[in-house]
Amino acid sequence: MKGGYSYWPLWWYGQRDELPDMSGHGVTLYPSGAYYDGQGYYFDGSDDYLVDAGGRRVLDRYTKGSWHSVYLTEGVVPVKGSIWGTGTELWMNVSGTAPKITGKIVFRAKYCPNLEWFSCHYNNISVLDVSALTQLYKLYCYNNNISVLDVSRLTQLYKLYCNYNNISVLDVSGALSLKHFHCYNNSMNQDMVDTVLCDIDSHGLSGGYLRIQGNTAPSATGEICRDNLVSRGWGVTTD
Repeated sequence: MKGGYSYWPLWWYGQRDELPDMSGHGVTLYPSGAYYDGQGYYFDGSDDYLVDAGGRRVLDRYTKGSWHSVYLTEGVVPVKGSIWGTGTELWMNVSGTAPKITGKIVFRAKYCPNLEWFSCHYNNISVLDVSALTQLYKLYCYNNNISVLDVSRLTQLYKLYCNYNNISVLDVSGALSLKHFHCYNNSMNQDMVDTVLCDIDSHGLSGGYLRIQGNTAPSATGEICRDNLVSRGWGVTTD
């Protein structure tokens, strides 16, 4: 996985001991534990992974289910979408081993209809589009370079860690199940902080936690929403 590529598709045509990079960028992945199931490589979530020639686990050992192909894009998203498979969990280079994953990752629901948990932390991703993943339950994308994150359609999302990014726009308006929420150390202005606090308050949930410090401090409006959450047993940290 070298720098300077325009996109990086990995087509898995049934090789059982290596997955050559079909885009001509010279990357080959080697499975350990994961086995070919006739469509893609199957991960059982224990210690299966795909590793590149430099020893980086591009798909990590906690991945679950069958994954057919992976696209990481710097420019236009390929027609088939950037992630394709039927697995429930997908972990991508979460140790942040260099060279880190960069650029754009876009999920298309028709190509990964069962995905419930996606982790890509400790990379350098600039665009992450998960807006179509209505089954998503957990999203760990902290320590990247994301500036906009839309989870407004993810009504099943329960846990979101997007701290240590560059997020200035964060839409959680429809994330009706969200109770474990880290969005601290981002780039949100006061209006955005108020909006996040009041959106979470409007969902009416009790006993969660929200860490939003390291952005602009909330206004009096945001403080009212924060206090409402605290009165319902939430732990809330603001500046």
